Amino acid sequence: MDLPDDDHLQRAVTELGDPDAFFRIGPARFFTKLSLGVALLVYGAVANYLWWAHGPATFGHVELLLLVFLPLSGASLLLHMYRNRGLYVLVYPTGLLRLRRGEVDSFPWAEVERVHLKVQRADDAEYAYDDGGEPLACWLPVDVPTFKLWDAGLTVTRGDGVEAHFGPALTDYDALAAQVQTRSFAALWPRARDRFLAGERLEFGELELDLTGLRHGGKLLPWRELKELTVAQGKLSVKQSGKWLPWALTDVFGVPNPHVLFALVAEARRAARAAARKSRARRAGRPSEE
Repeated sequence: MDLPDDDHLQRAVTELGDPDAFFRIGPARFFTKLSLGVALLVYGAVANYLWWAHGPATFGHVELLLLVFLPLSGASLLLHMYRNRGLYVLVYPTGLLRLRRGEVDSFPWAEVERVHLKVQRADDAEYAYDDGGEPLACWLPVDVPTFKLWDAGLTVTRGDGVEAHFGPALTDYDALAAQVQTRSFAALWPRARDRFLAGERLEFGELELDLTGLRHGGKLLPWRELKELTVAQGKLSVKQSGKWLPWALTDVFGVPNPHVLFALVAEARRAARAAARKSRARRAGRPSEE
């Protein structure tokens, strides 16, 4: 694997071996985003001067976008690139290693407690199953925005509270998000599944679920009435069969381990459908008492 000539990076590879995957902010991407941020700030300075010195007195939504939002976007872009400068991410079978300007943090998969995702749109999660139909991995596909980098991101939290934040400025950010979700799923899934099957109620931010169904704000949605779980405009939407409006709507970034949530919902719905088929079969085979 061709890695940059960085002392801390080379030491990590010498001690741990070559990683399964390596992510960084490439020079081309860094300077492209940097140039865009600077251009937006320069545009904002010139546009605001011309507007306030020579423009009309009216100020509406269009002016807000052109004179305020775009320059602030440039500033946010520069801040994002500054915070992620010198960042390297190495993925190993045992965990994730973050190197940033001489600081080294490790996140063993067995110690990862929460994964949070900023996702703008996902019609469903993606799955990998074994030969017996048991889920091996589950992950939400993520967006890689060209401009609005703040609309995407990934946060990994260890059990001791230490966090690592990763953004779409990294090359192949979508692949990194998939790696983190699939590898953390292998550690998180068995316990979550066992607790669910034992009848415990599991919390995922504002959402809760158990064998009876999903709960939100004191309301219960039985599994047989659940239509689908989707993400749109950064919101996790729970839809009820036969209803137009979402049954529940919550910020997807506020939902810890959404990949585990989607897998549990899929398993619960599958079990509910199997139970319904058995019930129909018993009724069909039962002699009429009338």
